Amino acid sequence: MPYDILNLLQTLLLPLAIGTVVVTVGLVWLIGRKPAARPATPAPRRQALQTPPEAAVPAWQPPPALAPLPDLPQPTAPAAVAPPPMAATSPAARPRKADLLLVDDSAVVRTRLRRLFQPAGFSMALAADGEAAITLLAEGRYGLLVTDLEMPRLDGMGLIRAVMADPVHAGMPMLAITGHDDLQSQLNQLQAVAGIYRKPWVDDDLLGHVQALVAPSLQHALALEEA
Repeated sequence: MPYDILNLLQTLLLPLAIGTVVVTVGLVWLIGRKPAARPATPAPRRQALQTPPEAAVPAWQPPPALAPLPDLPQPTAPAAVAPPPMAATSPAARPRKADLLLVDDSAVVRTRLRRLFQPAGFSMALAADGEAAITLLAEGRYGLLVTDLEMPRLDGMGLIRAVMADPVHAGMPMLAITGHDDLQSQLNQLQAVAGIYRKPWVDDDLLGHVQALVAPSLQHALALEEA
């Protein structure tokens, strides 16, 4: 019995001892066999980035003086344009205002002339002196002018000359009335008028003369308006 136990222990312990020896020898061999130290491979050196030296900043220098520009022609002011000459006013440019333009500085005379010509069917415009008559003439045409010769501001002589100088009214017939007795001397100065009458005039004579002068004048004015 003891012998069997000893054989059993021998059978179990012997392989265990052998295994232990083998393991121990293997460990010793492995420990003793250290791998040869490999030469350290130098790590690749990174090439140092060389920062280029800062460029030397030159000291501030004043900019070179610019060459003077060549003299350029100065723009000339546009020449003043003269207004175009005023075109001559044609006779048809002014409307016909009335048949008669009666001019006298006396209100009594103007009333008498109006009462003479109004029943005969004439249309009339009245003026107290030559300047007022010129204003009316600038506004339109008339078939005939009957004017006193003695008036303030602009008398009949000046009015007649103004009418003759105006191309619109140069062909308008004119009659003069006056309170002076010397009609012949005045008539010599008024060759442009169709007649001169002394105050007080004879109504039938003056009316008949006006009717004879106005009819062709109005026909001429009507032809100008229709042209």
